[in-house]
Amino acid sequence: MSLGLMDFVIDAKSRIKEVDVIIAEELIAQGYKVLDVREPSEHNQLAIENSINVPRGVLEPAADLQYPKANPELRDSRDSKWLVLCATGGRGALAADILQKMGFSNVSNISGGMLAWVDAGKDTVTPIDNPYT
Repeated sequence: MSLGLMDFVIDAKSRIKEVDVIIAEELIAQGYKVLDVREPSEHNQLAIENSINVPRGVLEPAADLQYPKANPELRDSRDSKWLVLCATGGRGALAADILQKMGFSNVSNISGGMLAWVDAGKDTVTPIDNPYT
């Protein structure tokens, strides 16, 4: 039997911590960084202020200590407190799992992703400076 996307998401969620948007907002106020793993076109339309956009598809090279084109803001922040965000929570769960495996010590996924954030009426911005566009 072959595995599907949701099998991978469920597996990842068994190893990561998730927080709801209310707790996420409190953690951001306490200094947690937000890693948005959506595609640049998604992030550029609507984002959490000061979030860092590294699409899920390039997460591993962006966070790799040995990769010369890694994103220093991510790569060099393994001990920072991170909240991972995607559209609905699946890519975020996969990303949080990978980051933990890569040595990031404090990572949580925002349950429900940007959809839950917007549904809860939380503040958003329209980013103007995205290195992936």
